[in-house]
Amino acid sequence: MMVDFSQNAEAITSGANLSYWQLVRRRFVRNRYGMIGLIACVFILFTAVFAEFIAPYHPETKDRKTIYSPPQMIHIFAPDGGVTRPYVMGYAEEMDLVTYEITFVSDPNDVRELAFFVKGDPWTFLGIEFDRHLIGTTDGSFVHLIGTDSLGRDVFSRMLIGTRITMLMGLLVMGASCFIGTFVGVSSGYFGGTFDMIVQRVVEFVKSFPDLPLYLALVAILPRRAEPMTIFIMFACILVLLRWADLSRELRGKVISIRSMDYVRAAVAVGASDGRIIRRHIVPNTSSHIIVWATYQLPEVILLESFLSFLGVGVQAPMVSWGTMLNQVRDFQSLAAAPWLMAPVGMIVISVLAFNAFGDGLRDAMDPYSHD
Repeated sequence: MMVDFSQNAEAITSGANLSYWQLVRRRFVRNRYGMIGLIACVFILFTAVFAEFIAPYHPETKDRKTIYSPPQMIHIFAPDGGVTRPYVMGYAEEMDLVTYEITFVSDPNDVRELAFFVKGDPWTFLGIEFDRHLIGTTDGSFVHLIGTDSLGRDVFSRMLIGTRITMLMGLLVMGASCFIGTFVGVSSGYFGGTFDMIVQRVVEFVKSFPDLPLYLALVAILPRRAEPMTIFIMFACILVLLRWADLSRELRGKVISIRSMDYVRAAVAVGASDGRIIRRHIVPNTSSHIIVWATYQLPEVILLESFLSFLGVGVQAPMVSWGTMLNQVRDFQSLAAAPWLMAPVGMIVISVLAFNAFGDGLRDAMDPYSHD
């Protein structure tokens, strides 16, 4: 029986010529679940960066004639049955004479044609002012694809703008937590001794507090009369203060095992400095864990920011985030009158699932024991 080793030899040779990160990329591309998460994450971040262009209106633009107006459906068929330019219909208000409840009924006489790249509210990007928006009406009338809130503001526009604030909060907290946790964890595990003992007692002290009560207590002392941006930064600092300890503890254990490896001992034997050993040997060998931890940390921060802002103790108006939008539906009357105000929940769910899928794909791709 003849065995053809040519294909196996070719596969072994091609794999041997790949670096670690090239292998990770190849494994990740083959992970459909992770790729779907990556595409969704890129779409969310793209929306956050170009939110003002995609959104039809400024988040504070009010249409006072349509307070609590329901979403407008896009039509592509004319009343006579033919295909026409996409359009929406305005709403006419009707009052029930028995219950005095106001309802909205589509008005076929109020047709508003849609178009791309229309003029609208001015916005700036990198210091340059623009007035074009991705979608709008040809005659400048209002279009509310996800309805309006209690002040007549467009929910769709506010939700897109809120993507920027929520993602900015998540990225800031995740980045700062990664930096502090990596610095403290690697230093503690590498140097050991008294320094390690002191650092670990600090980490244990930080982790000894229950998260939610401590978050609420720290956020409650924020000055309510301060500028919204100041509160935003202080809120982010509070989240960072309590989220770096987990990564620090995890990296400490990894570094303790890595510093006893032969290549680290060889670097010490040839006289390499501690800084060089940490930069060239320790941190690169913990980078996969740091990256995966960061991808799981981001959705947790998104959920936490949305929850605290929903309670009214996080991001403050006039800044718009998904949590501040949900703050408007804390009472059942508002929810019953305008259930479309819960639309940011959909964005939160999509974002959490997307980043978790991306993190799962990275974890599997970076696992040295996984199979292609």
